[in-house]
Amino acid sequence: MREKKNKSLILLLLCLFFIVGLSVNTARADLVVKIGYVDFLRIFHEYEKTKELEAKLTMENEADQKMLSERRQMIEEEIDKLKEELETQELMLSESAKKEKQVEMERRIEELDEFSVYIEQRNQEREAKYTDEILKDLELRLSSIIKSIAEKEGYRFVFRKGNLFYVTPEKEFDLTDKVLAQLNEEYKAETESGE
Repeated sequence: MREKKNKSLILLLLCLFFIVGLSVNTARADLVVKIGYVDFLRIFHEYEKTKELEAKLTMENEADQKMLSERRQMIEEEIDKLKEELETQELMLSESAKKEKQVEMERRIEELDEFSVYIEQRNQEREAKYTDEILKDLELRLSSIIKSIAEKEGYRFVFRKGNLFYVTPEKEFDLTDKVLAQLNEEYKAETESGE
C-alpha cells in the first residue's frame, strides 16, 4: 500500500512538473517581444510635403538668383560706365570730381555685395522656415501613425533608427515603408480635401 502511495505521489509530482513546465513555456512565449524601428531621415526626405516644399524652395531661390543676376548686371554696367567716364574725362575732371566718381563706383560695388548677402540670408531663412514647418508636421503626425501600425501588427517597441547602435539588415524590423505610406496617404487626402 505504501508502494502504491509512492507511485501515486510520483505520478502526481510528474503531472505537476509537466503542468508547471507547460505554463513556464507559455509564459516565455508571451515574453517574446516584437521590436521595430523607423528611419526618420528617410521619412523626412520621402515625405510628399517635403518634396513639395523643396520644389517651392528651389523655384523661389531660382527667382532670387535671377533677380540678383539682373541687379549684378545692371550695377556692373553702371560701374563700367563710370570707369569709362573717368578714363575719357580724366584730364577735364578735377580731383574732387574724380574722387566722387571713385566713391560712386565703390558705393555701387558695396550695394551689390549687400544685396548678395541679403539674398543669401533670405534663402537660408526660407529653407529654415520650410524645414521647421515639415518637422512640426511630422511631430504631430508620426507618433499616432507609428502607434497605429505598432498596435495593429503587435510591435511592443518602435525605435528611431538614428538612436540605435546597430540595426539588423532584415526588413521585417523596418517600419519606415509602412509609416511613409500612411503618412503620404493622409497628406494626400488632406491636400485633396483642401485643408
